[in-house]
Amino acid sequence: TPAKCPVSKCDAIVFPSNMMMHMLDKHSYEVGNTNSEIFDRKPIVFHIDPTRLEYGDNRCVATLAYGGSSDRPESQPGCCYLTLPNAALINYQRTYDNFLPIMLMVCRSNWFAHLQNKQLEQQLSSLSGNKAGIYVFWMVAPKTTRKLYYTLTIHDRYYHNSRSVIRAVRDFTCSQNPSDFMVNEDNYLLLRDSEILELMSRPSSTAWGKQKRGIPVEIIVYENPMAPKNETQRPDEGREVLTKMPHTKAQLQRTVKGKLSLNKRPLSKT
Repeated sequence: TPAKCPVSKCDAIVFPSNMMMHMLDKHSYEVGNTNSEIFDRKPIVFHIDPTRLEYGDNRCVATLAYGGSSDRPESQPGCCYLTLPNAALINYQRTYDNFLPIMLMVCRSNWFAHLQNKQLEQQLSSLSGNKAGIYVFWMVAPKTTRKLYYTLTIHDRYYHNSRSVIRAVRDFTCSQNPSDFMVNEDNYLLLRDSEILELMSRPSSTAWGKQKRGIPVEIIVYENPMAPKNETQRPDEGREVLTKMPHTKAQLQRTVKGKLSLNKRPLSKT
């Protein structure tokens, strides 16, 4: 099913199989965007500057090509039936025939977007909505046969403050307006204006000019979230526990010939 591109200022209608071509041709070279390959459980780190975003504008700040496990080409999404292979790729783009296009989106919104009454939201937003108040981060991709998860961590350059969430990648054919999906789901990261300013605070040293402007962001994408060790158990672990448990010894009364007595004698001598 075709859908509108998640970027607000892009009016293109894109098919899922053409999303990779559209992402690489139209959005990978935009100013402030990071374009990179990403593999299963392999983190990537880059910087973003959300303070320049316009209110209500869905901006793509990272275009990612997910290729499954880096050491297993057969795990690429198009090969393991996670998604359809990409179409219309040419030249160097043919490398990504079986990769999954993922876009990290950011939108500057306001607290009224949490209201279920959308008429009330519009009334309140018309009064003071342009003052924003929150930044919403989420990841979007063509629909997959299984859920695809990611860990998104945003921190300052000294790791004094950080925010980290584990979320699922959203389907790009669904509405990408935070006012529509923030009420019914939680596949996003929300930061207040004050948190953004705190993460953007400049260091007092004179080395600021040598450092990248913006907020450091780390993304890890994976298909199967790891279960805690205390919740996983090998099939033979139960047997090992039983063999290590202490055994109580019982004394059995035997007859003169060494056979077990099947008749239980009364305890009293009456």
